[in-house]
Amino acid sequence: MPAAESARVGALLAISRDVVLVVRHADHAILGASPVAERVYGLTVEVLRTMRYDDLVTDRSAVDEIFARHREHVPLRYHRRADGSRFPVEMTIHWLEGDGAGHGDSDGEQGYFRICDLTGVELEERRLQAAKDSYQAIFHAAPFPILLLDRRGMVAAANDAALALYRGSEATLVGRPVARLLQDERMARRYFRSARWQVSGQWHRRCDGELFLADVFVSIVRLPGEAQAVMVVRDVTEERALLDRVQASEARWRFALEGHGDALWEWDLARGSFHVSRQLSEQIGTFPPAPPDAGTTYWSALVHPGDRGRLDRDLLAHIKGETALVDTEVRLRLRGDTDRWFWLRGRVMERNESGRALRLLGSVRDVQQQKQQAEELAHWREQVQHTARVTSMGEMAAALAHELNQPLTSIRNFSAAALRRLDHEGLRDLAELRRAVQLIADEAMRAGRIMQHIHNFIRKGQLRTEAVSINELITGFQRLADIQARRAEAVIDLDLTVGLPLVQVDRVLVEQLLLNLVRNGLDAMPPAPHRTSDRPRRIEISTAVDAAGQVQVSVRDSGIGLPAHLVADLYTPFVSTKPDGLGMGLAICRSIVESHHGRLWAEANPAGGAVFHFTLPVAVPTAAPQETAHAPTLALPVAPAPAKAPRVRRR
Repeated sequence: MPAAESARVGALLAISRDVVLVVRHADHAILGASPVAERVYGLTVEVLRTMRYDDLVTDRSAVDEIFARHREHVPLRYHRRADGSRFPVEMTIHWLEGDGAGHGDSDGEQGYFRICDLTGVELEERRLQAAKDSYQAIFHAAPFPILLLDRRGMVAAANDAALALYRGSEATLVGRPVARLLQDERMARRYFRSARWQVSGQWHRRCDGELFLADVFVSIVRLPGEAQAVMVVRDVTEERALLDRVQASEARWRFALEGHGDALWEWDLARGSFHVSRQLSEQIGTFPPAPPDAGTTYWSALVHPGDRGRLDRDLLAHIKGETALVDTEVRLRLRGDTDRWFWLRGRVMERNESGRALRLLGSVRDVQQQKQQAEELAHWREQVQHTARVTSMGEMAAALAHELNQPLTSIRNFSAAALRRLDHEGLRDLAELRRAVQLIADEAMRAGRIMQHIHNFIRKGQLRTEAVSINELITGFQRLADIQARRAEAVIDLDLTVGLPLVQVDRVLVEQLLLNLVRNGLDAMPPAPHRTSDRPRRIEISTAVDAAGQVQVSVRDSGIGLPAHLVADLYTPFVSTKPDGLGMGLAICRSIVESHHGRLWAEANPAGGAVFHFTLPVAVPTAAPQETAHAPTLALPVAPAPAKAPRVRRR
């Protein structure tokens, strides 16, 4: 290259902002380079001039093709920097004749290589490809079926969940019109009408022709030059079938309950709504709306004032999760301001993540008639029990007269002795006179106690329960029972366990229960002329704690035992083993035990005779005497009694 031409080319290279290499065609030698080339390749211009173009490329096999064909554009090649790293380039080449051009010598031909570094472009393409790969991975790994629709309504893409839902492959599903996936193909027109659209319960068709119910959500995505619809599909076939079964079951449940006389109610605490069945609405009327913060007080307007506190406590305890369900009897205010007894039951059916109650469902049943019948039955039971007590007192009149005769005789004798001493002029011993008067007072108190006991036993009234010691009750009862035992030439022994818990009972009724059982035992032991064995005429009353923690009382006799043919009817009214018996004694005994929520049963005494057992509830530690027409409050035992509790025997 002439010096002038070389200087001109060097000046152009010096001001060029591009990577430019001047390469001789014949031997691929680099004749010149722009300053930018120094920075890109990491080599000085002087070093580059000592190199061939082949030394800058990573694949020399393609170099000869560029020079042989005089390529003017090479879209992608990889060159090497001074540190050995490679980078992508795009080249534009201009071929010019050199100093031998006029003589037909092609070896003087030169190429001006304008090289564009594509490193940034390659990085961007890699980022785009990575984003595309990530999108594809997320798209196909999405747990819910997704279809992409082009503007013609054709399936452009389907993720794995969609392929499984429609039972197809990319070959059978992609490119198919979405209308062919619907039972009603006309519905496909709606998919592009709005930016966001959804439909519930739409029938879709799988690739094998099977239909299924789907909830569909469609969003329009507008891309440069085209719009696509993103279609999310949720198979609700099983969900709808389950809902239909639940609704059918609920309908049958409602029919069964309403046919049985139950009315239904539903309380939505979250929305503040209250729904009742037609039957209850006809009785009570329109229910007022329940505000979200109404709480258990919502029932206050519907419930009798005397029952509101108890119902509020029951509802609140259940809503807090302290009880399994609400189960109580309350009086509800009906149309016309009349009250009737209802049996109300309910349960929390739904709670949120924090455990707060959201919905209650329950039933109410009219029990007014049952309540009236129970009250009438209780009244007649009291009448029968009172009559039995009066009858018992009539049978004991002679024995009681004998018992009262003893203190009255003592009073008369002591009074006469005291009067004689007062008439004696030389009386000096006042202490002896005081003893006589004190004896008179003691005997008078003894007679008074006998009469008071008879008065308490024969009185009539409601169930009065109090916390009492069963051992003390039995010890006091023994004084009354001994009157009949002595007339029957029998003895009553006590075998009492020490340290028993208190029981919640009506003292008079339990004494009547014991008296009936003792009388039956005495009647079962024939008197001396009719005795068939040498066993002593003995009745034993014992106490203990059973396995359930209740106090158990046992009455044993040494009589003739239980007749086998009457064991099944032992507690049936008017069934008796005695020729002159009414058959009410054991029936009354069972009634008394059941009114205390206890249990009464009988078995053979291994030593001969029979044993009657009954249990009584343990009293609540803080219980106070109470009066009620229903059962007393009971306390469940904490633990059973020791296997061997201390006992005391008395005669």
